[in-house]
Amino acid sequence: MEIRAETSIKTQKSLKKELIWKDISDFLLCIFGGIIYSVGLNLLILPFGLYIGNLTGIAKIILELLQKVIPGLQDVTGLILLVLNLPLLIIAFSSINRKFFFKTVVTVITVSVVMVFVPVKAIIPGLDDLLTLAVLGGIICGFGVGLSLRAGGSSGGVDILGVLIALKNPDFSVGRVGLFISMIVFAYALFTSPPVILVYSVIFTLIYSLVVDKAHYQNVKISVMVISKKKEILQYIIDETHRSATYWQGQGAYSGTEFLVINTVVSKYELLRLRRGIIELDPQVFIIENNAVNVTGYFPSHFF
Repeated sequence: MEIRAETSIKTQKSLKKELIWKDISDFLLCIFGGIIYSVGLNLLILPFGLYIGNLTGIAKIILELLQKVIPGLQDVTGLILLVLNLPLLIIAFSSINRKFFFKTVVTVITVSVVMVFVPVKAIIPGLDDLLTLAVLGGIICGFGVGLSLRAGGSSGGVDILGVLIALKNPDFSVGRVGLFISMIVFAYALFTSPPVILVYSVIFTLIYSLVVDKAHYQNVKISVMVISKKKEILQYIIDETHRSATYWQGQGAYSGTEFLVINTVVSKYELLRLRRGIIELDPQVFIIENNAVNVTGYFPSHFF
């Protein structure tokens, strides 16, 4: 009994340490994703007059309108973006998740600061083909935002609305919500820019949205098989992930001991939390994980 108690204490300490390092790595990933996104915009997209169909695009529209009223106004897209994000951050704090809020704040500040200090300037000599820029920019910017979402945060703007809507309606994803909201930006571009700018802005935003959805853990599903003697793990799975599970009685071929064999499917967001809790309930548990499974049927999007 004493040996089991000591093992359980060591396991709990190890899990706490793992959780701390996970939080640190998530915040660093949010910062890194924010840098990639804003650098991609300022060096590949904005210098050529392309629009992105999200809150950054709306910030650019506001800047252009202000520059007509205030000639000589410098590029303050990052500052405008920060102001526009404030009410959405309040929504994130009150309606979604506290960790999501703090990670999003870190990402939004990173994006705003980088966009202010990194000049809007094409730096790759000879790269002026709009199709190439739209594809390359969509991949880079989408990957940056996807990293932030993967870490449990977002770059702010429509990503916050996307997470909120996707939580309430599993048929929507963050990328789809952003694509719908981008119609406002494209309507403005239709009347103020040459048609070629609108076409390549749409291509850029489509690729950006696709990469966001591919990089985002919301869409990564994992089959988990748990082998344990403790039936309370079943209720823990239901309470912790709000998902169900299938179980049957099994028997060890070597020891002859009877076990429960539990099978469930979770998103990658839920996996670490689920694994940690199961180990706390049963330090001798055996867990098998199968990544990137396909699911047919009802499987709601859980972000946190």
